[in-house]
Amino acid sequence: MSMLRGFHPLPPSTAVRRSCLWLAAGAALLLAAGCGGEAPSDGPAPGQPAEERAVTVETVVVQPETAVEILDLPADLGADRRAVLAAEVPGTVESLKVEEGERVAAGRLLATVDTRALEQAVAEARAVFDRASDEHRRAEALFEKRSVTRSDLVAAQSERDVAKARLASAELNFDKSRLEAPWTGMVSATRVEVGDYVVPGQAMVELVDVDPLKVRAPVPAADVPFVAVGEPVTIRVSSFPGEELTGTVVRLAAELDTAARTLDLEAEIANPDGRLRPGMLARIQIPRRTIEGSLLVPIQALIDLEDRQVVYVVEGGGDAAHAERRTVQLGATIGERIVVEQGLAPGDRVIVRGQSRVAPGQKVAEAAAAAPDGDAR
Repeated sequence: MSMLRGFHPLPPSTAVRRSCLWLAAGAALLLAAGCGGEAPSDGPAPGQPAEERAVTVETVVVQPETAVEILDLPADLGADRRAVLAAEVPGTVESLKVEEGERVAAGRLLATVDTRALEQAVAEARAVFDRASDEHRRAEALFEKRSVTRSDLVAAQSERDVAKARLASAELNFDKSRLEAPWTGMVSATRVEVGDYVVPGQAMVELVDVDPLKVRAPVPAADVPFVAVGEPVTIRVSSFPGEELTGTVVRLAAELDTAARTLDLEAEIANPDGRLRPGMLARIQIPRRTIEGSLLVPIQALIDLEDRQVVYVVEGGGDAAHAERRTVQLGATIGERIVVEQGLAPGDRVIVRGQSRVAPGQKVAEAAAAAPDGDAR
């Protein structure tokens, strides 16, 4: 009786129900076996095994090329020249004849300051000079007739010379009251309005020369040996995507920036229509070096594998075509491609699409990839 302590027999109804469930489950298994059924599976459908199915990939054939490594630097556009034109005489601004953004030719009148008063001063000085000139001529005639002394002649000549100097000064002040463009350029700012009173030295108009434009870029210290004055460059302006402009290196700084370890480079670019503006962002591309006999692959073909980089190549042909993995040593980046210094040979068919779905020995169905953009020469 002690062995049965704690045992509680099931009620008759519960025992019957469980027996029925066991019988039903057994009958279902027998029925499935008799009909040839099997449990669902994630395996491949009947036919070719997964490891034998060919994976479709795209490939490119690598051949030796002459590649040009490009130094690509951020840059900005700046004016070739800039001048802040200031008042040279005191007075009221009588006219302002230009607006911001307007292109002006050399000698163009930009503004005037108190010209009416200065015109009057010129007229008065000219009248005094004319009278002094007449007195001098009369003194010369009388001196020849010995009607006046030499001291009278010298005094008349002195008065004429003083009047001439005063006339020149009045004319100079009048010229200074007329603000003119010293060279062809574009008005970047006007600092006064008509009616303002200005004093000598007060800024009135700011003028910039935008043809040519300067392209300024910082060159890393390691790349300084590859740049030189007179070298052609390619410029891409962010405001005009897809366009390539050509320029020339015109200046290299005498020393590096000690904080950034860069050397300032300045190139020059033509801008006859004035559509490029100072302050625009750009990129400047400079040929760094030429690499003969390079094997280049698209960057997308590379796979990072732990501490190395690999590519997959197709070996064999037809039904025997299969993927093999190659460890590669990389060199310079040329546009959207990269130089492979070790690991590939001319004629290798490199997988550029579908490589993430293959493994060494995997059968592949090969298709040629579209030709890359021309970034090697």
